[in-house]
Formats: sequence, structure tokens, C-alpha cells
Amino acid sequence: MHFEIVHEFDIPLDAVELAVLSPNLIERLKPHLTNMDEVKQTSHAMTGGTFERVWRYHANVRIPTFARNHMTRAMLGWDEHSIYDLKKHSARWTILVNPSWTKYFQSEGTYELVPSGTGTKRIIKGELALNVPVLRRVAERRILAEVKKTFDAEAATLRDMATLI
Repeated sequence: MHFEIVHEFDIPLDAVELAVLSPNLIERLKPHLTNMDEVKQTSHAMTGGTFERVWRYHANVRIPTFARNHMTRAMLGWDEHSIYDLKKHSARWTILVNPSWTKYFQSEGTYELVPSGTGTKRIIKGELALNVPVLRRVAERRILAEVKKTFDAEAATLRDMATLI
């Protein structure tokens, strides 16, 4: 399933980008992610013109009744690995799940900041694939709804941080 999430900020690109690169972003974001048991930064590094980070998540969503025989709580955890190119103002991200879950779930995409009038537009494009035989589309839509909540919370946090810079 392909998806695209767009957020517009009435804030210049450089201020939004500083917030994206901030090592404090994850701590400021955590309180807004009520659908997560755990959110933590496991890596944050700037090398030349590249910024690389890894965030670890563990969701606290209710496992639907139909999935309880096939899904464990461990399957609700993942790492988001992002590599951001400062010159291009864009990143590639990949979701790394528990190895026992990789054959069932894959997700990756791009994250781009572009000037838009006097502000900035953030465009997140991704692919999400849930390889399960029954109710795949329903489950993918539920996962995407949670992904959108997370990116919406991040946009609100970036907006708050960028206006303080």
C-alpha cells in the first residue's frame, strides 16, 4: 500500500530542519505518542552532510481478536532508521521489525522538506506491506492510521520546536 502524508508549516525551511535534526526531538515528541509504550532514540549521528538516526518504538495498541492467535506483543516493536541528506533536505527511512516478523511486514519511504511560499512543506511518501492471507487490506489501513497519528504528532512537535528556534 502506497501512502503520502503532507504537513505545511508557516515556518522557514531552515527552522523546521533544525528541529528535525535536534537530538531533543524524540524527547519532545514522546508525550504526544499516546499509542506507544516505548519511544527512544538509539542512534543520532551527523557525518559530513548526512544525518543518521534510529528511533525505537513499541506500540500499545490493542491486538484485534482475529489476530491474537497469530500476533504477539513483540511484533508491535520496530526501529525506524533514517538517513537525511542536508543538501537535498530529504531522507530515506526504513522500518526494521523483529526478525520473526520480517516476512510479514515491510515499510520504507522518503521524507522531504521543500520551501512553500514563506513556509515549508513536509512530504512523507512510503510503502507499507503486510503479507498476511486474511484481512490484509483492513490491517494495513489500521497500521497506516497509526503511522499517520505518529507523523501528525511529530509535525506538531516540529512546529513547536521550530517556533522556539
